Amino acid sequence: MKNLVIAFGMAAALASVAAAQAGKSQTVNGLQIAVVGVQRMEKAFLRDCPPGTNTVNAVERPGDKLSVVTLSFKATPDAKNAPMKRPETTAADGTVYRTSVQFVDVASKPEYSCEFVYRVPPSTVLKTIQVEGAKFDLPAEK
Repeated sequence: MKNLVIAFGMAAALASVAAAQAGKSQTVNGLQIAVVGVQRMEKAFLRDCPPGTNTVNAVERPGDKLSVVTLSFKATPDAKNAPMKRPETTAADGTVYRTSVQFVDVASKPEYSCEFVYRVPPSTVLKTIQVEGAKFDLPAEK
């Protein structure tokens, strides 16, 4: 019983640390980036980042789910419209997933948020997202 209480306490502490890290920002190419959240959706927009005129939709297919990671961006005075790689997520089992959402003119707006859509198997739990050299822990999906 004592080991169960200790294990539960450790799990709660780790969840608390992950939740605290979810709101922390890191700066990449002059952009302050923070994780807003992760959620499952049946349909999602595949808009460029920052959101523009691209209005293509993604829809769940049999055998997969859409996990949508929302990131917030704030341009610093050092921000440049330099090309950036598409963010990748890593699942708990180590599998890497890629998005079709692209970065376009990232310093063109002072503040914005973007949704990055990933097709994953239904039981997949995404753990991290990487934007260029910055890696963020992801909170539990809603």
